[in-house]
Amino acid sequence: MALELSYQDRGSVIHRLDPRVKLLWWLSINITLTTWNDPLFLFLLLASVFAYGRIARIPVWQGVKQLLPILPFVIFVLLANIAFWRPAHAETAHFIGYVIPRGTPVLPPVPLYWETVVFSVGTMLRLLVLVESTLVLIKTVSPAEMALAVARMGVPPEIGMALSMTIAYIPVVVAQLVSVMEAQQSRAWKVKTSNPVARFRAYTTIAIPTFFRSFQAAEAMAAAMLSRGFGYDIDHRTELEPRRFSGQDWVLTALFAAFLVGGFLLGFFGIVQYTLTMRLLGFH
Repeated sequence: MALELSYQDRGSVIHRLDPRVKLLWWLSINITLTTWNDPLFLFLLLASVFAYGRIARIPVWQGVKQLLPILPFVIFVLLANIAFWRPAHAETAHFIGYVIPRGTPVLPPVPLYWETVVFSVGTMLRLLVLVESTLVLIKTVSPAEMALAVARMGVPPEIGMALSMTIAYIPVVVAQLVSVMEAQQSRAWKVKTSNPVARFRAYTTIAIPTFFRSFQAAEAMAAAMLSRGFGYDIDHRTELEPRRFSGQDWVLTALFAAFLVGGFLLGFFGIVQYTLTMRLLGFH
């Protein structure tokens, strides 16, 4: 699992791109995501992320497998939207029935509309696109490339280094967590209980060792960076192999920038909204 969350140089066309182009791809996907809530277009956007990953030689099954751990949260968000989100004009909305019927003791009635279902599916797809695009970015941009790309965009090198180290540290934390869990399981560690207090106490035996091991690793990393002179004349650092934009980089930069502007405007002006899918389903 930790290996699957780390950078993997598969020698694909995507891996050979300038890291700034890959960052622009991620930004174009997720900034567009903030203005879209139509499930049909969001599904196509998710499919495009899988296609991008496939070009990078990342198996589709691997991407799907890594979405499984967040499914409980996605389902929770889906149910929360169904329970609390209502269309702006409920009197003209397409009523389905009551999730919680009238007359239920203590609980208020919860009506369900087709608009709520379509909008909730769109919200679920937005979360999946966000997570999958971030995982693909982590697998196709090395931490060193990330630091250089952010610095070349005018961001202070310290911030670029902090960002790249954060991304590189994700698989390390996952590996430490798995190691601690396996060690505790060998000591008959049990967490399957219906008592939430007992479950919380069981997880403290995992959280505390993981925290201290991560803290020790961070201290060792800071000492290693200082011993290599990080922080000395940081504004005039040189590169062993300076990278420059190729013709392919410029073409894809123009393509991703056009998608970013076009996608944002389509959502901003209300074209890619859940009402589009409602019309396609025959609701007017």
